[in-house]
Amino acid sequence: MIFKSKVDWWMAAIFLVVPISMIYGVITEPDALLMLFTTIMIVLLATLFFGTKYVIEDGELLVYGGIYKKTIPIEQILSLRPSKNPLSAPAMSIDRIEITYNNSFSEVILVSPKDKEEFVKMLLEINPNIKLTP
Repeated sequence: MIFKSKVDWWMAAIFLVVPISMIYGVITEPDALLMLFTTIMIVLLATLFFGTKYVIEDGELLVYGGIYKKTIPIEQILSLRPSKNPLSAPAMSIDRIEITYNNSFSEVILVSPKDKEEFVKMLLEINPNIKLTP
């Protein structure tokens, strides 16, 4: 199942204002190198904005954040807890879930699925040993 990332209004505004500003710069000061840079940046921003999602399939959680992809075996997920952590993450919202995983040493990833309840429910169906922390 695919879970799209929740998008905060201020994040959407950034992803709209930055490309518009860059395009304005290219229009007012035409330059081939600046145009190339602007095009690359807009493609990367669009990929991040529209490509941030979380997929649960075949016992794995696939986390996509633009060109970033992380595969986490759901059996290795140790705990889930709500988070407002603003650190960089494959999440388009500050309303996040902190996922702690990996048995050899704990790793953490932050995600922001639109439907958090269904997301957590599906993970628990696959791995009922996941600890939910408030």
